[in-house]
Amino acid sequence: MNAYLDACKKLSLTARFAVGLVVFEHFCRDKQIESTQVKIFCDYLWDWPLIQYSDQFDTWENARPELVNCGLSDPLSAEMLSILADCGIDESCFRSLLTGLVDILWSSFWGAAEDNLSLHALESVLRASRLEAYPVLTPFKFSQFVDGHGWGEEVTIEDRDFWRYGVKFVPISVYA
Repeated sequence: MNAYLDACKKLSLTARFAVGLVVFEHFCRDKQIESTQVKIFCDYLWDWPLIQYSDQFDTWENARPELVNCGLSDPLSAEMLSILADCGIDESCFRSLLTGLVDILWSSFWGAAEDNLSLHALESVLRASRLEAYPVLTPFKFSQFVDGHGWGEEVTIEDRDFWRYGVKFVPISVYA
């Protein structure tokens, strides 16, 4: 995992976040976590890379769904806890995924881009997922931390959609 994280160091916060979100969605599919809350959470978060202006940000941030708040320390709903129990998923594992994913972004929203904190948050997502394969990083590499004050260059709808639907996974051993 260390080699994979080293490869993520040059990525922007937006790209790191996208890697984490791809991992989260893969985890949920793999564990058959079928929940409206998870779908709303993922759809909402995938809008982030397209936010360019402060008025868009305010509207987006004010519409955050329940699972974002859970990632910021609110308790999970009884419904979500029941779904996790039915899938055999430990609440602390799921919470680590949520918290790590949310922290990649929210830790930098109202201050300077948090390079080390975002890497640590991505690491917590990767570790909690316990996946044996991670997303290929090549599609994310155009979005660099050195650009856009840590947020990277503008992401198009096509870029975002490729990140969400087109990224392949490779065994973690490839990065060893």
